[in-house]
Amino acid sequence: MILPRKIQRTVTFIPRAWHRRGFGVQSPYDYELVRDVLFERLSYYAYEDQNLRTRRQRLLYRLKLRFGDKLTCASAGADEVYERVASSFVDGDVLFVERISGYNVKLWRKILEDQRARVTYDLGSDGLVLFDSRRCKQNYLL
Repeated sequence: MILPRKIQRTVTFIPRAWHRRGFGVQSPYDYELVRDVLFERLSYYAYEDQNLRTRRQRLLYRLKLRFGDKLTCASAGADEVYERVASSFVDGDVLFVERISGYNVKLWRKILEDQRARVTYDLGSDGLVLFDSRRCKQNYLL
């Protein structure tokens, strides 16, 4: 049975709403990342200066400020980018995958099963992957 779009969005939002504010996130590092970077509510000084209009542009800007050169973005051809990053990762590398609920669904499922991708954040339409061999495997549904 296919649900209407509004009902489907409501059903998927309810379980995610709890974690978006950091509840249920035990690691202090992950809690701070969720609260202060992924779902920051305050406006950054450079949003207007750099003409960042969409939610994704602003998120990528905050991630770039946080992780710097360790951040890699993957949209089209994400399979190749993931294999390149995962095969030669250094602790602290971060991968941002666009459209995990669209054309990158298979890749996201593969990432969730991969042991090299230690911490993953499912943001609904996008995903964030942390490569850190010291961390335990953890998947957050935000």
